[in-house]
Amino acid sequence: AARVFAARILQSGGATDADRLTFAFRLSLQRPPRDEELKTLTQLVEKHRQQYNADKPAAEELLKVGEAKAPDTVDHAEIAAWTSVARVILNLHETITRN
Repeated sequence: AARVFAARILQSGGATDADRLTFAFRLSLQRPPRDEELKTLTQLVEKHRQQYNADKPAAEELLKVGEAKAPDTVDHAEIAAWTSVARVILNLHETITRN
């Protein structure tokens, strides 16, 4: 689910990391990210972007998981990095528990 969500973020979320994070928050939480959330998740995506760019086989392995095929039109290291961010968003207490 996180990988498919990541693909949607990359394909429809805009050109910048901030645009993409705002898009992801609006889809999952129906609100924009707070400044501290934006800062933390921007750092996370950059950390994982560097990790997967340095270790392309790890990105390829991550993209093999799940039934839906990863899009070929998106850089695999980039979608792997955003999968990590999507996991965080999907596992937020706020996402799981609706009041």
